[in-house]
Amino acid sequence: MTTLTREEIVRGLAENREAPNGAARNAHAEALVGAAEANGDRPLFREALDNLINAYLYSSESSKMLVPFARLLQEYDNDPGAFGEWDAHSLFWQFKWVASAISDSPGIPLESAVGWLDEMERRYKIAGYSERPVREAELWLAHAVGDDERAERAFRRWLAAERDDMSDCQACELNGQGQYAVVQGHDAEALERWKPVLAGDLVCAEEPHRVLATSLLPLLRLGRVDEARSNHVRGYRMARGNDSLLPSVGKHIEFCALTGNESRGLEILAEHAAHVAPLANLDDRLAFHGGILVLLRRLEELGHGRSPAVVYEGAPRTVSELYEVLHSGCLDIARQFDARNGTTRVSDRFLARVGQEPLVGALPLGVRSADLPRTDAAGAVVGAAPSVSAPVAVPTGFTDLVERARGARDVSHPGADALWAEVAVRVEAQPEPDPLVHADLADQQALAAARRGAEEAPRLLAAVRDAYRALGRAERAALAELRLASVAAQSGAAPEEIRELLRIALRSAEALDAAEPLRARRIALAELSSIRVESYLRSVEAAGPDDHHQDDHHGMGEGHGHGELAAELTAFIAAYGDVAADVVADAEEMLGRVALAQGDPERALPLLATSAARAITAGRPWQAVDPLVLRAGVLMSLDRPEEVRRRRVPGLSTQPN
Repeated sequence: MTTLTREEIVRGLAENREAPNGAARNAHAEALVGAAEANGDRPLFREALDNLINAYLYSSESSKMLVPFARLLQEYDNDPGAFGEWDAHSLFWQFKWVASAISDSPGIPLESAVGWLDEMERRYKIAGYSERPVREAELWLAHAVGDDERAERAFRRWLAAERDDMSDCQACELNGQGQYAVVQGHDAEALERWKPVLAGDLVCAEEPHRVLATSLLPLLRLGRVDEARSNHVRGYRMARGNDSLLPSVGKHIEFCALTGNESRGLEILAEHAAHVAPLANLDDRLAFHGGILVLLRRLEELGHGRSPAVVYEGAPRTVSELYEVLHSGCLDIARQFDARNGTTRVSDRFLARVGQEPLVGALPLGVRSADLPRTDAAGAVVGAAPSVSAPVAVPTGFTDLVERARGARDVSHPGADALWAEVAVRVEAQPEPDPLVHADLADQQALAAARRGAEEAPRLLAAVRDAYRALGRAERAALAELRLASVAAQSGAAPEEIRELLRIALRSAEALDAAEPLRARRIALAELSSIRVESYLRSVEAAGPDDHHQDDHHGMGEGHGHGELAAELTAFIAAYGDVAADVVADAEEMLGRVALAQGDPERALPLLATSAARAITAGRPWQAVDPLVLRAGVLMSLDRPEEVRRRRVPGLSTQPN
């Protein structure tokens, strides 16, 4: 094993803090702890432990934080003077995370959990902090063990205790207070407590993401279906693909199952197929898989038990097969909690959740999903395979599977990743290797690396480009060239380097054979990317090297060159309106956002509506969600809610309720 230098560890920690949350970041953080300890630099070791605790927190492995926290606490006890004011504050702040992790880990005996809570209270008193976080932790532990009287006392003391700089943010506190109201059966009280978070007055890194998901069933039970639909559409976009928000994703799947949107629930499940594997955090697994089980049970009741679901632990599963394996695993986890807590509360609530009946017959979501496949009397799928608009049913033949995966990829369907994951599982079993399939799989791997900002993304994309060129797939190589330019922009490369890569990408698209059907589309993509990235580069250059400019997620610099960008987008739309509908839809959405940035919502509204309509006409309804949600928000801000409910966009089923 190569020993890292101090400089390499410092650089690694800086990179790790910026890495996407998840197992890869955690593994790197663990390696850095080992390297720092071997280096013998105690301050660096403490910094690495702190980084590992933070990495675990925002992932599905949060229960693992106890070990590095105990080691960091030992460092503090051995030499409190080595901890600066901020370091000490951070350590005490992490005590709250550990208290939750201990309560959520059935393998930790109840006596140990109570002991950690007592230790937290003792140390907070000595340090002069408010008891507010201690009482919140006590509430949930008491609730878990069925001591409702103690839980209620802890709740009242939590509210009465003074807020100080050790208190959670108000958004997170209101989340917890509302959840406590829900478990007591007080839905209206919960929604009243959540009001400032749902309205956007109080936000943080994970709010309103979690509250939006938790509010769905209370809203349905109270008959407030329009609010529930809005919170689902808005909240799922925030939670999608986030490791630490998988319990929230499970709630969105559960919502679909209970509102007649089983097909949409399957699409969301397909988008998170890679996350369905057993999670290290058992409480998160119970919450996430519990929501999936609500959907699977509903599908079985509708006669789709033998329909394909998603891959689980390397094997394709039908709906019934996945239900059995997840139900068994969750029930085992629930019983572990019950054995630890001395009550059947966790398993009782799990079984009640899975056994729920639909709350609404059919609630239109405003986003078109494919129908569920038809089945015969025995539950077998009959007729043609579902169209690419819903690639959740995995074909049994490998060739058909690859074609479905390519079709989903080519229209940017949200379920494409799940299909390629299935291809990766089956490819090694094929009698003859197919170089094009392997190139496609490498392309998916490179794209995933680019999405998460991985350091190896440029190298992987360059290898994919070369592989496609060698196979004579120039149109795929041109797309890889464009992705190389995008990755360079995302990683903060020098403006001239980015511009040169964009020029190369455009030349590659223009060099495609005139008979290539995708030539015009590749050119349009390259030109729109150049417009988008050039706007960002202009804003960076206008801000200067010392201005830490933060661009928005659409790559448009705030306050710099909006007029120029609007003119470029307008010309692009006019030039390509009849060539690449979905690309032009993206440009129209961008132009709508520019209009909003210029303070002209009336000009933005028709652009957003046309963008959505164009995406739907192109067979990509998922691309219509963002402009439609943004348009609805603009109309609500203009106090025109009646227009949100009207059928305004061709191809969408948005009847008012």
